Amino acid sequence: MPETAFNYIYGDSLLHRLDPRTKLAAVMCLSILVFREESFAGMGLLIAFFLLLTWISGVHLSFLLRSVRPLLVFIFVIFCFQLFATKGTPIVPLPVLSPTFEGLRLGALLSLRFGLLLLYAALLTASTLPSQITNGIEHLLRPLPLRRLGVTSFDLATMMSLSIRFLPSFLENAATIRAAQLARGLDLKHDLRRGITAIAVPLIRRSILSAEEVTEAMESRCYQGQCRTSLHELRMQKLDWIALLGLGVFSLFIFLL
Repeated sequence: MPETAFNYIYGDSLLHRLDPRTKLAAVMCLSILVFREESFAGMGLLIAFFLLLTWISGVHLSFLLRSVRPLLVFIFVIFCFQLFATKGTPIVPLPVLSPTFEGLRLGALLSLRFGLLLLYAALLTASTLPSQITNGIEHLLRPLPLRRLGVTSFDLATMMSLSIRFLPSFLENAATIRAAQLARGLDLKHDLRRGITAIAVPLIRRSILSAEEVTEAMESRCYQGQCRTSLHELRMQKLDWIALLGLGVFSLFIFLL
């Protein structure tokens, strides 16, 4: 069975050896750059930087591209909405809604942004164990006075980690249910509405059951969300500081572009 997107890929590359806090900070910084960038030249540099990181990680590009596939319809809808709803110079004059050059540019930029955000997130989960992501998020949130709001950094880190961990499970379940329904004679091409219902209902039911199983497992282990210790304490190494310095130089270059 092929590996599902957003899963961890075992490896010993430079990216795998980095501290999870370094990778989380890098993803946040790159996400800001992706949202801020307005030119195709800058987006091209961000895509080239992503390809460089993918090559360093040793993760196959096809595996990361698989993470974008479930949201292609959503991205296509955004592109079409911008293409037809943005005012400007029409590409082809139509009586009701005309596609415009400005809409084409804006739609392409937004599509690239969403795609890049998914790809950077997929690269993070492919090169970082879920437990390391939890530890990294918890260490980053620890200085914040979250206890005054009734939560702890452990709670937030666990919630975010579980959300990330549930994503590949959700995709795996969707693929399994789709294959099972197709084996029972489901015809998605001629009856799309019935097909979506036949897949969505058992998928939601299985997701709820999985969430309940995780909750019971955590309660049976007396999870309290505070004062937890870790077998491997996080320590920033020389490689992490070099990576952060390189990221800072790249970010400055993008800002000045």
